[in-house]
Amino acid sequence: MEAKNVRDRPGHFLLWGGGILVALLPYLLLFVKPEWRASWILDPGRFADNLAIAMRHVLIGATLGGWLWFLINRVNPISTLRSWWKTPNPFNWVWFALSLTIYSLHNILVLMNLPLGTGEFVSAAAGRILTALIVLSLIWIGARIASLSAPRKLRMLPWVIPALIPGFLGADALAIIFWKNSLRFVINKIDEDGPIDIARQLAAGGIHHSPAVVITALLIFGAVLCGLCYASFRLSKKTYPKMGYKPAYIFFTLGLTWGGIAAEKASGFAWKSRKALRMEHNSYEIHLTPIKPEPGVVSYRAIWKQPVRPEISTHATSQPDIFFFMLESVRADAISETHAPFLTKFRDQECQQLGQTWAGSNATHLSWFSVFNGQLPPFWGNAMETIRDGKDLPASPFIEILKKSNFNLEARTICDLSYLGMGSTNFGSPHELGVLKSAPNGSDFENLPYAERERQNLEETMEALRDAPSSGNFHLLAYDTPHFDYSWHDAFTPPYSDYEPSGGFHAYPTHEDIERVRRRYFNAIAWTDHEISRFVDFLKEEGRYDDAIIIVTGDHGEEFQENGSWFHCSSVEPEQTAVPLMIKWPKGTEAPDQISASHLDVLPSLLDYLGCPESTFSSLPGHSLLKARDEEATQINITSYCGIMGIAMAWHRGDYTATFRWDNPWATQLPDTISLDDITGSDGSLNLETPEQWDQALKKHFPDAAERYFSKFEKK
Repeated sequence: MEAKNVRDRPGHFLLWGGGILVALLPYLLLFVKPEWRASWILDPGRFADNLAIAMRHVLIGATLGGWLWFLINRVNPISTLRSWWKTPNPFNWVWFALSLTIYSLHNILVLMNLPLGTGEFVSAAAGRILTALIVLSLIWIGARIASLSAPRKLRMLPWVIPALIPGFLGADALAIIFWKNSLRFVINKIDEDGPIDIARQLAAGGIHHSPAVVITALLIFGAVLCGLCYASFRLSKKTYPKMGYKPAYIFFTLGLTWGGIAAEKASGFAWKSRKALRMEHNSYEIHLTPIKPEPGVVSYRAIWKQPVRPEISTHATSQPDIFFFMLESVRADAISETHAPFLTKFRDQECQQLGQTWAGSNATHLSWFSVFNGQLPPFWGNAMETIRDGKDLPASPFIEILKKSNFNLEARTICDLSYLGMGSTNFGSPHELGVLKSAPNGSDFENLPYAERERQNLEETMEALRDAPSSGNFHLLAYDTPHFDYSWHDAFTPPYSDYEPSGGFHAYPTHEDIERVRRRYFNAIAWTDHEISRFVDFLKEEGRYDDAIIIVTGDHGEEFQENGSWFHCSSVEPEQTAVPLMIKWPKGTEAPDQISASHLDVLPSLLDYLGCPESTFSSLPGHSLLKARDEEATQINITSYCGIMGIAMAWHRGDYTATFRWDNPWATQLPDTISLDDITGSDGSLNLETPEQWDQALKKHFPDAAERYFSKFEKK
């Protein structure tokens, strides 16, 4: 019996669709019970990767289901494949050419962000075009094989994947142009905190549209792409009606193409710089040959020191008021007399002098975790696992000692603290504060403008203090107006009138475009400066200022095209990780000047001031800023939001910065192998020759880092 005689019977639809259902079943079970996670399904934070795996499984499942139907009806599916192998297949050359063009331009766009020589760029571009040709060909062949086993009425469904490719690549190119991050990264993070909540993800990204609007727009866009793909198929048949391809010839051609890629890769080792080889390789996920450079200039076996929670066995020896201001997206150099006059004077005249100050990471939830828990940012993932397992999570050690010492604990924010576990990982699950105010999705408070929420929170805090004891009060205020798209209260007159009115961004901005966006950002900083100034004036009027601890910091910085990107969450460059850190101690406190400090130093410093013995916080990666140091400590930034360049960690000390990479940097789990990517000083890269020289330079310029952060750190 021929295959065409058994197609489209009810059993064919049942088995073909059943194959899809079986392929999707392990993924659907996750929505029923998250712990029913199949071994091949990746952890939360890898949604895009899981989606790609699921799509492959769907194609395989549909194909096997169709073949099973053929076998039941005594039709050999191999004969169908044999016929396909020998017979010219219709070829939608228009859509394939469009896909190849967009794929090639996409890959070349990535290369344009790298400091390559002309020859290195041309060679790498040729290799990526050949790679695009092979990848697209294999996807199209896979869709064709899947369609051969499908019922005739559904045989176009597998072609949805090739139809969507140009749109996906175009959107990915835009993400790279604007943000130095891939679309894959954006989609990966959808389920980072466990349950998929698109509304919170959109709000966190500054997108002021409902999930329904966004999803509808995506579906319409996908339908348009499918329609254009079908129209191009008709156009291809009309322009070249006899044009087709024999798979046997295609695979032969792809073999030659693969040989070209291998030759380009292998020959590059003879004339390309080592850095160019590394940067080119590390900028792409898809590589079709095993030929690759070393991942860095030197690699290390690393066993990270696991977090040790300080044991709070005593009460605080004093009960100062403690006021904490967490400012969203405020970079260190944003504190300037022109638009932040109060904070500039406050930092320079009232606070401990801390030198260069750093965030723990370039992402809000990771930096908050470092500030309040005193741990390296990736250990946020451990806390989230506890929450996902349905277990209680204690509040940070800082909140614990305040709670034990009968402090009045209040925190007011304007964001949704359930997003990425920001409330739970810092204040406990259930939380241990007397007041914890946020803006849950859909609440009346969320519907207010950012600045109005901030003003209300400040008024509530001042009102609470009027009736509070004279000491022993902790208040956290979080300000989000400096987050994209940068805003301020309608009643506030900003210092700059010539600013970008829409908060929009240009793909290829001029200097003036950048400055207009920057001035809008500075106006938001000015509003924050105004509000903190108003609060400090209130404290002085109430007689609470002198004996209070006041901490002001940014969660991370904000980039304005200094390294080819907007926003944050795309690199550990200083624009995204150098933040203000201001600490005003109670009057009379001996607080020595420091050369540098970071978020990791906040918890040990506070525990030290509150009277905890040094053994309580000595195991933390940070230091107490109340203790003088003979030499500067190495400061560290770590992120799983490392953009297309893949740099996941930076060490800073003096004029030197060491950058590192590792496999799967977007995962929160720390690796056991890390690679040094570069060491730069005031004159740029040290540009050493051998791994031994790089290793010696790392130890020389960062002598304390290995002991502070690792149990084992040795060159491979």
